[in-house]
Amino acid sequence: MRTFICLALLACVAAVPAAQRPAARGLEIYLIDVEGGNATLFVSPSGQSLLMDTGNGGAAATRDADRIAAAIRDAGLQQIDHLITTHYHGDHFGAMSEIAGRIPIAEFIDHGANVQPNAAVAATNFARPQPVARRLGADGP
Repeated sequence: MRTFICLALLACVAAVPAAQRPAARGLEIYLIDVEGGNATLFVSPSGQSLLMDTGNGGAAATRDADRIAAAIRDAGLQQIDHLITTHYHGDHFGAMSEIAGRIPIAEFIDHGANVQPNAAVAATNFARPQPVARRLGADGP
């Protein structure tokens, strides 16, 4: 009986053209051109998302946020589950405010206080500890 059920299931699957079968979702990686900085979006097979860095600030923030938003749309996301800021150079965290104003971000992750003195970075809230952030460092994730 089990053999018959297995053969029947195989026949049903084979009868559906490959183009009509739902594709298994693999790990998706979007490398986003933010001209000099970094922004990479990862989407797991389960649909969890991780955005690493957000590109440039200043006059380029809107441009980079537009490019990141396009990747988010292409991925079919309604929110970013995790956003990692690797370090506080303006071309890696600069468009964070712009992105956060466009789409919900469930968790912000960074390495803690800035260790490289920089007046432009010190003027932002991102250089100060935030209670909503999980920090990576000596004490672990």
